[in-house]
Amino acid sequence: MLLNRREFISLSLSTLYLLTHNLEALAGDAVEIFDLGIASGDPTQDGIILWTRINPNIHSKLNKDLILEISQSPEMKESSVIKIPGDKIIKERDYTIRLTIDNLKPGKTYYYRFSYADVPSMIGRFKTLPAGNVENYRMGFVTCQNYADGYFTAYRHLANEDVEFILHLGDQIYERIYGKARVPGRDLAFPSGHSIALDLEDYKYLYTTYLSDKDYQLARAMHSFIYIWDDHEYANDYSFDYEKGFYKLPKHPFENDREKVLNLRKAAILAWHFYTPSRAKLNLNAQNPLEWITIYRDFKIGELAHLICLDERSYRTPQPCDKRYASSGCEDQYKTSMLGENQKFWFYEKLKQGNSWKIVANEVQFVQGKINGLYGSLDAWDGYIKERQEIIEFLNKNNINKFVALTGDRHAGLIAEIPTEFKENYEKIVGVEFMTPAVSSISAAEANWWKDYGVKDADEYAQLEIKQNPWTKYLSHRVWGYSILDIDKSSAKCQIVSVNKYKKDSDKEIAATYQYIPGNGLVKF
Repeated sequence: MLLNRREFISLSLSTLYLLTHNLEALAGDAVEIFDLGIASGDPTQDGIILWTRINPNIHSKLNKDLILEISQSPEMKESSVIKIPGDKIIKERDYTIRLTIDNLKPGKTYYYRFSYADVPSMIGRFKTLPAGNVENYRMGFVTCQNYADGYFTAYRHLANEDVEFILHLGDQIYERIYGKARVPGRDLAFPSGHSIALDLEDYKYLYTTYLSDKDYQLARAMHSFIYIWDDHEYANDYSFDYEKGFYKLPKHPFENDREKVLNLRKAAILAWHFYTPSRAKLNLNAQNPLEWITIYRDFKIGELAHLICLDERSYRTPQPCDKRYASSGCEDQYKTSMLGENQKFWFYEKLKQGNSWKIVANEVQFVQGKINGLYGSLDAWDGYIKERQEIIEFLNKNNINKFVALTGDRHAGLIAEIPTEFKENYEKIVGVEFMTPAVSSISAAEANWWKDYGVKDADEYAQLEIKQNPWTKYLSHRVWGYSILDIDKSSAKCQIVSVNKYKKDSDKEIAATYQYIPGNGLVKF
């Protein structure tokens, strides 16, 4: 897909140089050697994680050293050079390399590239987080990218956006094959021969397939990513059974086999770690499965904002009541926990730090969503009502109203105020929720999830949800793409960008833009 003239004109010279160079690299020898591209992740004020993989077929024959260059020039002038010996590129990590780079300067743009057998990779770009006084900041956020459900064209447009980093809210892969692909050339087949990932090789197959997408590679080269995960990186709708000490995997082949469930968990963690540039902590030798990986972590954006990344899957108790969708609810909604005690304590401590914007990477819908007396999903925060209300009361008690929940999971675009009480004539709000649509995953408009609510289609469902849940100001099941968050000292603005997942060369459109000013609520642009 080529950039259109308007996009070229809007780009800075350094960005234009980089995009032109990388589009050429994606068509050259670098593709064969760096078959999954390059990436950076988890920026701090003075550091970054850099990542790549060498094609196993090539490295097994050549066993060459890998060279990394880092520069403040897109032309890679005056570079610092690091050599990674060939014997460090090993099969046990699927020939991936991750490097922690420190002693960088805050708020600066850096460029990097790898070279192997004298063949350079694309040139990557990342920005360290700023320190001190920051007037404004811009980040992208994405979620839910089922490879078989559509093209990743959204990433080509996101690569061109002027953002500091991209927050990925989970479902980077899907652990199950849901039948024939919805677009040509995207069919999947697990090494195990099953329709669901059952071992490490299956998970590795998913990551290497998803990361082979050139639009995704371009976005990962052009911007740093901060990743959390949702459920499909492991198993759909999973939760933790604290009494039995292992994970519940509903309708999974391993559902009742503790050993297989835990072995699969380790495989999912390893695969995520191989291909995701992240500072998440691993401890796979711990006796307690809850300690095998710690994904929740935080990032300071100067004095302006504090990004708090949550893990709303690994510690949650099982979803309550009779069914996930179209449930009238039950008492168990007041006995569940989404975060677990340790993470919740950590979360509250982070919320109390300073008076900056609290930007929360939140996997599942936070605000209440009921249609005709039935909850939309008890897998979301509606299934964890007591804990949600505890968080809202904590925000209210501590006078925190610069609170923004960035949400994925639902495969829809949603913008809502967060009231102190979910009632028709609510009087006070403590923040907002900005939900980004899926990059490509199937939406309610393509399925029949809405039938259980007595409505004729997904559009009527959306209209009723807005009407019956007045804090929700925007909802669409017919949008795919990504979102942009702009924050300054007085406001937070979200722009939902729609990109047709069925076309490789589709343009982008602005689906919705809303601004939040604490004390005044949401305003539509």
